[in-house]
Amino acid sequence: MKKYTDVDIIAELQKLVDSHVDSYKEDFDIDKRIIRRAAESQNPEDKTLMWFCRPHGTHCLNENQVFIQGTRDHNTFRFYAEQTYDECIARVIIPKTVKHGKVFGDVFEINYREQAANVAQNSVAPDHDRLTFADGYVLDAPCRSSLDAAMALVGEHGGVKTHQTLPKDADALAEVLSKQKSRRDRLPDAERTEVLSPLPVAELRKYEAVKKAHPDALVCFAQNGYFELYGKDAEKAAPLLGTKLLEKKVRGKPSMPVTGFREAAWVAGSHKLWKSGVDVFLSKDGETFKELKAADYIPVGATLNVDGIKCRIDAVDFTADEVRLTNIEDKNRPIRFSESIQYVRSYVEDAGAAIYDTIPKKPAARESIRDKLKSAQKAQPPHTPKPQKNKGKDMEL
Repeated sequence: MKKYTDVDIIAELQKLVDSHVDSYKEDFDIDKRIIRRAAESQNPEDKTLMWFCRPHGTHCLNENQVFIQGTRDHNTFRFYAEQTYDECIARVIIPKTVKHGKVFGDVFEINYREQAANVAQNSVAPDHDRLTFADGYVLDAPCRSSLDAAMALVGEHGGVKTHQTLPKDADALAEVLSKQKSRRDRLPDAERTEVLSPLPVAELRKYEAVKKAHPDALVCFAQNGYFELYGKDAEKAAPLLGTKLLEKKVRGKPSMPVTGFREAAWVAGSHKLWKSGVDVFLSKDGETFKELKAADYIPVGATLNVDGIKCRIDAVDFTADEVRLTNIEDKNRPIRFSESIQYVRSYVEDAGAAIYDTIPKKPAARESIRDKLKSAQKAQPPHTPKPQKNKGKDMEL
């Protein structure tokens, strides 16, 4: 038995539904709504659910109610273990948050029949039912007659919003639930296998076109909410980003290395790559999203004010984390020194775009005299000699 923490709960349970449930799979749609409500609830008693599936359906129950005798949740959880031979797979789930429409939380593996025996042995006696109506009215009534009492009040207070059975001994129930939590918390963590969506052929062609246009850049290609890097780019980027190197399947082709960062974190992700001294190109839907040139990170040749001193940036060694500078305050006595890349970069950022205007323009290449003569000869029209008179004919005249 293992536990899965901070996972997409619906996705984890869907695997079991797909592999184990033959009919009434629509039961799982009801479970999804229960799980989402639990994630959004502020009541701690709603947070822990007991879920199980069998060949003909699924059930999602409240752990608090499962351990109180006579409740619907209690009877349902025990029924299939005591009255049928159905093969059931069970999980305890704790929904925590909803992100981008998905419910994340913890999933714990449990043995269904062993847990059903545990429920039968350790459940506590009920005291009474508590029903909350649509308008907020709360009714406390004996368990056997609570529904009948509720029906008489629906016209005045609206439908029943929640139906909960309270235990006769609340401390005893709390102790039972504490033991359940302690037992599942001791379960070992499951190894995480990260599976990425395959790269469609059409997207691969877009990527290849972008990479061909920017062969020397680390190309970050938007896919499924991430900027992904592939192949050699991924191998180079993973240690810079501090991310894992995974495998990306490509339909009809061998899989390739992949790493990346979330689209929402593109600024931090791209800057981690850029500050290593490489060109970085971010592409989304085949179009340019952002382009960062390595030469712009520390612009060689530019004039920079470093701690109040006018300096020239002479060279950058990214491997050694060193920027070589020259103090040009006194033109007759230039002083050369070095600083770390991060230190100099902070002054580059303070200077803003104006620093790039201080980079000297490269002089045009000088043309030699020989090259000028050759160019002049090529520019002249070809020489055609004048026709000579026929002397013989002149003599005859």
